Amino acid sequence: MSKFASIVLLLLLFSLVRAESPPKLDDAIDEALIAIKMRERDLSVVSLLSDPFRLSLVDSLMDRPLAMPRTLDSLAVFFTNSDKNPVEILSYAAKLLDLEPTTPVVKSSNDDYPWEGQRDIPVRLRNALDVIFAAFEQAEIDFDAAFADVDSFQMDTLITWGVNYLIREDGSDIDEENDDATLEELDDAELESEIMTERLFEISSKIDRTRLADGALIVLKAAVAACEKVEGLTAQGNSQSEVPDTIAAGDVVFWCETERGPVIIGGPGRTIYNARFAAIIDLGGNDIYTVAAGGADTTISFAVCIDLSGDDLYVSDKDFAFGSGGLGVGILIDHKGRDTYRSGDFALASGSYGAGILIDGAGDDEYFGDIGGQGAGFMGFGILIDKSGHDSYSARLYSQGFGYVAGFGMLSDLEGNDSYLAKGAYVDRLRYADHHLSLSQGFGYGNRPDWSGGIGLLLDAAGNDNYSADIFGQGASYWLAFGGLWDAVGNDIYTGYQYCQGAATHLCAAIFYDKDGQDSYISHGVSQGCGHDLAVGYLLDCGSDDDNYTIWDLSQGAGNANGVGVFIDDGGDDGYINKKEYNVQGYGNWRRDFGSVGIMLDISGSDHYSGKGRDSSWWGSGRYGIGIDFPAVLPEEED
Repeated sequence: MSKFASIVLLLLLFSLVRAESPPKLDDAIDEALIAIKMRERDLSVVSLLSDPFRLSLVDSLMDRPLAMPRTLDSLAVFFTNSDKNPVEILSYAAKLLDLEPTTPVVKSSNDDYPWEGQRDIPVRLRNALDVIFAAFEQAEIDFDAAFADVDSFQMDTLITWGVNYLIREDGSDIDEENDDATLEELDDAELESEIMTERLFEISSKIDRTRLADGALIVLKAAVAACEKVEGLTAQGNSQSEVPDTIAAGDVVFWCETERGPVIIGGPGRTIYNARFAAIIDLGGNDIYTVAAGGADTTISFAVCIDLSGDDLYVSDKDFAFGSGGLGVGILIDHKGRDTYRSGDFALASGSYGAGILIDGAGDDEYFGDIGGQGAGFMGFGILIDKSGHDSYSARLYSQGFGYVAGFGMLSDLEGNDSYLAKGAYVDRLRYADHHLSLSQGFGYGNRPDWSGGIGLLLDAAGNDNYSADIFGQGASYWLAFGGLWDAVGNDIYTGYQYCQGAATHLCAAIFYDKDGQDSYISHGVSQGCGHDLAVGYLLDCGSDDDNYTIWDLSQGAGNANGVGVFIDDGGDDGYINKKEYNVQGYGNWRRDFGSVGIMLDISGSDHYSGKGRDSSWWGSGRYGIGIDFPAVLPEEED
């Protein structure tokens, strides 16, 4: 056989193998790009707009959309690593906000506190309180420096209008709005609020957010150190403090007043806490917290709560109640127990001009919130970490991994079969009178058109989970922000209505990444890997399990108004159901004198389609829309 004939035979064999064997993910993407005569660089979306809160991560992912899966996976693996110290997690979050925090070192305090002379209190308890209050002293210095360029009148604006900005509509809570208001009336109210909004963000740009992060890190480090000191400790002796019922009731070992707020130690029995405390250490029992636990606000700037065990009830209608900080730092660490959290606005792992951290160690827990919680950050950090158990999360708006302007919000659940619900606060008047905004479950949000958004992440490392949102959610974003939902393993169900499941809207980046499991996806439209208006949306489902996807239109790899939408299912015998055919499954339209890009890839398996897709085939839509179900051989280009 001649050398030429041998080469031809090898090429033929290679082409046959290639036609029958599923390609690697990167190779499949390359084939799709070649088919529409594009390169990876052509998917770049660059914004020339600038403001003080733009994040380099957002710019990077808009510039290189195909890097989103690797980026989110890297972040998720780090944040869900049970060996990572909470201080490491917060420090990394600060760096994602382009801050350069210093390594926290808690220095000894020279102050004498009331517990120093209480010899009937175990030394480990006294030392734990010493560490916490020493950190408060250092954090106060950091916060004073952070707001050094903000005068008293401007600070009043932050206090009265800033910390709860997200629920205000011209000074009124969303809950108090007139549901019968016309669009014109709402527009007038919005115009009236624009002046105050402009003032608020101009003031916010003067804040040294690195010093805010430094203050949060030092308090968190002290809280973790205090936990280590008291872990396994039980009360000694029968001494109990006399305490007013307005402060607490039940098993109280010690309490006192300090300049920074009340301090209390609860014993191994049930304790009922009826006030906001600077520090709580509870040694056990099925306790009840009726106001706040590790909740910092304008009355108590720094707060730490450590609960060692028990099936506890956290119930409050106060803002910044549990592991939350408004213009301060709040830390709540509950080691174990089957706990229930019921709260109002900004009350569970919420940070607004500060930081809120809630860490629940073990147990099947229930989280009920309203607006701005369960991992929500605005001008700061909101981080909720649940380490184990079958947990239930319910909120109405701006929750479950929500990042607003200069904010990092994350919900990280490490184990268990979990349920996530986010809907019901605010009717989406502009689109659907019978649906509500969610803006949750891994959602990054900016203030269009002037202020870039933050980072919102929902990370679930294990279990068969159920996710439900309405409009805007589940690995989505809006206006120069980044949102991501990452689920590592399990047979999951995802339900949304619009702008969900890897949808990016208006100059932003978003990704939905499910790594393994037999999953079901349901949404109405502008979902499942959709980029709208110079935005990049991505949905990636990996693993060899059989998945099902149901949509109405403009989804499953759809680019609209110069957006980029990417949808990839990496394996399994999958099913695709859609109502409309023309703008789904690899769709790109023509806008502003250039195109939108839509890519849909199913890399292996025997699949079923109700839309334009076909098993083992390829199809196109417009100039820059492409769908490929592998194994499929692209036709040769005509001369």
